Amino acid sequence: AQPMHVLGDFAAKKLGFKRVAAIADDFTYGHEGVGGFQAAFEEAGGRVVQKLWPPLNVGDYGSYIGQINPDADAIYAGFAGINGLRFLKQAAEFGMKKTVLGNPTVVDEGVLRNMGDYALGVYSASWYSAELDTPENKRFVAAVMKKYNVVPRFYTVGTYVPGMQLEAALNLIDGRIEDQPPFVRALHEARLEKSPIGPIYIDEYGKPVLNIYVRKVERKDGRLVNSIVATYPKVSQFLNFDPKKFLA
Repeated sequence: AQPMHVLGDFAAKKLGFKRVAAIADDFTYGHEGVGGFQAAFEEAGGRVVQKLWPPLNVGDYGSYIGQINPDADAIYAGFAGINGLRFLKQAAEFGMKKTVLGNPTVVDEGVLRNMGDYALGVYSASWYSAELDTPENKRFVAAVMKKYNVVPRFYTVGTYVPGMQLEAALNLIDGRIEDQPPFVRALHEARLEKSPIGPIYIDEYGKPVLNIYVRKVERKDGRLVNSIVATYPKVSQFLNFDPKKFLA
């Protein structure tokens, strides 16, 4: 839900959408993403007018695409794995012209490289894009490309940066990981001012606070990329919601 709060806010305030239909994988990841988008989108004046939940292993989205509310301004798509590619491709084949707003993995770099022009213009939000223009990310992308010959993705950086956070915490306690209470405190005290995703720290709830990037699929040097069109700095799991009300 954390990056989807940002996408919902952006869709209402910057893109001006009022009515969005949602379609997402029918499991926890899909449901939480839709919930986060809906909370922020409706807080900003929009309305989610429809929710469709195809099974995680569905092969053909045709029957679901045919059900999408024609009065919706845009479509929220929440898919994991190869499902984002399948949905976007089939939606294009059905002639769907509505703007797609995606969760972090619907156009993740790992599947984006296999997509065609039907992915162009898809907006998404995530705490990473390989296009992030910082020295730290440029070094990271170059190193991954050199060693594995692939563009780093959501999952690549999603394990690398926690390793950096762990190292920063261990440095605060001189590596004495066996002393567990100080180690846990150090995890919360450690601050990464620079990393491939930008600054990050862990809040009192054990949740990362970090930048969330709104991205748009564009073609650059002959390949599809997630260009960053907006940055929301220091986003918590609550965005602008009151934490006590949110947790209740």
